[in-house]
Order: sequence, then structure tokens, then C-alpha cells
Amino acid sequence: MPENTKQTTVTYSHTQGLDGGYGWVVVLGSFLAHLVIGGFMRSGGVIYLELRDKFNDSAANTAWVISLAVTVRMLFGPLASALCNRFTCRTVVMAGGVLLCVGVLVSGFAPSLEFLYFSYSLIGGVGRAFIYTPAVVIVALYFSRRRGTASGIANAGIGSGTFLAPPIVELLFHDFGFAGAFILMAAFGLQACVFGALFRPLAAQQRISHRGYVETEIVVTTAKSDDLEDDGDDETKTDTVKSPLCTNLPETRNDLTRSLPDLFQTKESFSRSLSNALIYHGASSEVINYSGSVEKSLQELKKSQASLDSNISAREEDRTNAHPTPKLFDLSLLKNIQFLTFCIGICLYTLSFQASYVFLPPLAIQNGQSDIEAAYVVSTAGALETLGSILSGIILDHPAVKPHRLLIYNIVLFVLGILTVIIPFLSVFGWLLFVCGMYGFLLGSCLAQKATLVVDILGVEHLVSSLGLLVCFQGFGVLFGPPLSGILKDYYGVYDPGFYCGGVAMVASGLTQGLGGIIHHQRIHKRQS
Repeated sequence: MPENTKQTTVTYSHTQGLDGGYGWVVVLGSFLAHLVIGGFMRSGGVIYLELRDKFNDSAANTAWVISLAVTVRMLFGPLASALCNRFTCRTVVMAGGVLLCVGVLVSGFAPSLEFLYFSYSLIGGVGRAFIYTPAVVIVALYFSRRRGTASGIANAGIGSGTFLAPPIVELLFHDFGFAGAFILMAAFGLQACVFGALFRPLAAQQRISHRGYVETEIVVTTAKSDDLEDDGDDETKTDTVKSPLCTNLPETRNDLTRSLPDLFQTKESFSRSLSNALIYHGASSEVINYSGSVEKSLQELKKSQASLDSNISAREEDRTNAHPTPKLFDLSLLKNIQFLTFCIGICLYTLSFQASYVFLPPLAIQNGQSDIEAAYVVSTAGALETLGSILSGIILDHPAVKPHRLLIYNIVLFVLGILTVIIPFLSVFGWLLFVCGMYGFLLGSCLAQKATLVVDILGVEHLVSSLGLLVCFQGFGVLFGPPLSGILKDYYGVYDPGFYCGGVAMVASGLTQGLGGIIHHQRIHKRQS
């Protein structure tokens, strides 16, 4: 460094995801919220049978009550994401718990199936959407390095609900009757408000814990001047400035503000300038260097200050353009070919597994299993789905595996497609139990990692809006999957063709997402060359 210059370094800190601590409380709340969703979704077969007994309507009309409830939950995902952007995940989940409770409670006194389309399917479905989407989003926001593990544990609630809810719901109808069972299920749905209360906003938790700071250095090189105060030390000075999102600025004056009285009049104006230049919602940790030469005269000092202000304004404008405020419905995300094909693949994937779960018990009975054995098949799939959700997160968070998560996901889809085609050929109970257990394990692995894969594709800044769109595509799969398999059953007289169709859809899902990844990497290669 030239002898007539002096260098001062300011270290700036901002917040990032906590990756632990209170984040595990959030994971617990998300697990329990998923358990509520999984309990209602996977006990649909039991509720379907009770509705048929009560209203004596056709199978198709009765099935629409269950199918529409799941479809509405998916299709209202973008609205739930929009509300998370506008308010907080905690607020949306608690509102969803109230809606779910009201919809299910009123359904216990429904005079007809048409009324249930409104109460159970529409109101209850919207309530489930407001619970499900924020429960996925909040975990991904709280975690970075361990996002896959945390998402896997949270999503395991779906499998737990699959394992626990159907026999409990059957018991409720048996002991408390139709209205009593719905009243108790409504009380169960209202517990989502308690679970949502655990979803403390990330910014608030960071202020409480004072954790998650990332340091950034700003180096300012200035000329020594007889007009400036000089402490006789040419060494680099460091001052730590923390983001205003986290804590207050230091009270003591620093060496930089003392040595540059005209460039930065006070400590407060200096810190304000740094904040304006560097802080955009605590989201950046890049190192910014500003170097300049200042003449002895006061006139040159002011020119240097004007130049610095111009650089600050330009950098702030660039950051605003690079990190715009999240849109309520950001359809522009679909311009990303990798994300678009991921959404299409999710639609095909959901079409397949929703139909498989609905028709797995009747297929087992058709192939010679008893009613209790058919129930064991579903319970086994649900239990291993829970295990798959947890283990997949741990495995995919391993540093050696992280770069290949999308590829592994596509391979799992191909295996699921093969298993779906094999299931109709299994008449031996042991083999059916084994294959369905594998199916549930791999299915849980895929379901648990949606948020993690979306972040890998688009980045965490687009997580909320992208998940809403993704859940919407899932809704189309739920809407058309079971009816399509039902049509095939009515036409051929057996359940086998529905599973063949589901297997083809699952393989097509893997091919679609793989194609999107290939196109994406080719475009990157062309830009680099």
C-alpha cells in the first residue's frame, strides 16, 4: 500500500437460516400439520364407505366428495403461497385450521351429498391448502444445509397419518355415529391452529436468538491528509456493523468515522449509508470493495464523497432489480424449463400414486386377500412411507449426494413406475406386502423432497411462489387420476389396467423431468461457450 494512503475495513453481518435451534420446533409443528393432512387424505376410503351407507347414492357421486376435497387442497396452493408472501406462514396455517374445523363440523349435519361438496370438499379443502403449503415452506426457510433432512422429517407426518388415521376414524364412526365422528374429526382439524402457532417467523426468531450472522467486509482506501485527524496507525481498522433486522448498531464511534469527518459526518450517517448500500432484506453476503484517492483539499474530499454516493445508488438499484419483492402469483417462474417440466412431472406422478392408494385395497381383495389383509397392505405402505421420508432427507443432505439429488429423484420415479405395474400380478400376500412396502418407502422419499428440489432448481427466494404453483399442478393429477382408473375398471371389469396406466404415468414423469434437466444444462453450456 502506498505510504500516503490509509485503509479501513468495515465488517458487515447479516442473517441467514438457522439450521437448527428453534428450527427443530418448527419441524415438529410441520410434522404434526402434515399428520392432520395425511390423516384426512388417507382415511378417505373409510369416509367414502360411511357416506354411501348414509346417503345411498351412486359410487361415482359419493367418490366426488373425497376426490374434490383433495383437489381443492392442491388447486388452492397458489393462494396459500400468496397469503404467505403477504402475511406469515403462522397466520395462514391458523386460518386454515379454523376453515378445516368449520367445514368438517358442518359436514356432520349435511342433508345431502351436494351439501358435502360445499362443506367438506370446498371449505375443508381450502382449509387443508392453508395448512399444507405453509407447513412445507416454513421448514425450507428455516434450514439451508440440513433442508433435506428437515423436510423429510416434516413430511413423515403424511405417512404417520396414513398409518394411524384410518382405523381411528373407523372406530369413531362405530362408537359415536355419523355426526359424532365428524364433530371429533373437526376438533382434530382445529389442532392445526396449535401447530401453526409454532411457526414463528424467521426474522423474529433471528432477532430473538441473535444467530445466523454472515460477515461482509468493505475496504475503503483514502489518502492521508494534514487536514484529517491521524492517529499514527496505518494498519487496517475493522468495525462490525450488524443488520438492522437483527440488532442495533454499536454505540461507540469508530476509527473510520473519526478519520473521515467530511466524508461521513457521524457514525449514524456512515452506518445508514452502509445499510442502504448493502442490506436488502439481509439476503446478500458478497464482499464489496471501494477504493479511491483523496487529495488534501476539502474540495477533493467532497468529490470523492459524491462518487461514492453514486456507486451506492447504482449498487442499490442493481440489488433491487436482482431481488424484487415476491409476487403473489409469479407465473413467470414457469419460463424456467427445468421448473416447468418438474411441475408437469409432478402432475403425472400424482395422477399415478393417488389412483394407486385409492384402489390398492380393492385390488388386493380382487386378488384373493381378505379385508384385514388389504388393510395391512395400506398400513405397511404408510409406515414405510414415514421411514422413507426421514431417511431420504438424511441421505440426500450428504455432501457427496447433494449435487445429484434431481438425478436420484428421477431414478426413483422410474422404479416406482415399475413397482406400480408389478403390483397387479402379486397374489401371494407376503410378496404383495413386500412390494407395497417398497412402494411406500420410495413414495415417501419423493414426497418429502419437493421443497428441497424446488430450491435446487430456482433458489430459496422463489420457494413460496413456486411451491404454490407446484401444488396446483398436483391438484390436476389428483383430479384426473382416480376417475381415470375408475373408468378403466368399469370398462375392463378389473382394477389391473388402472395400475398399468399409473405405472406408465410414473415413468413418463421421470422422462419429462429428465428431459427438462437436459435442456437446461444444454442452455447453460451454450451461454458459457
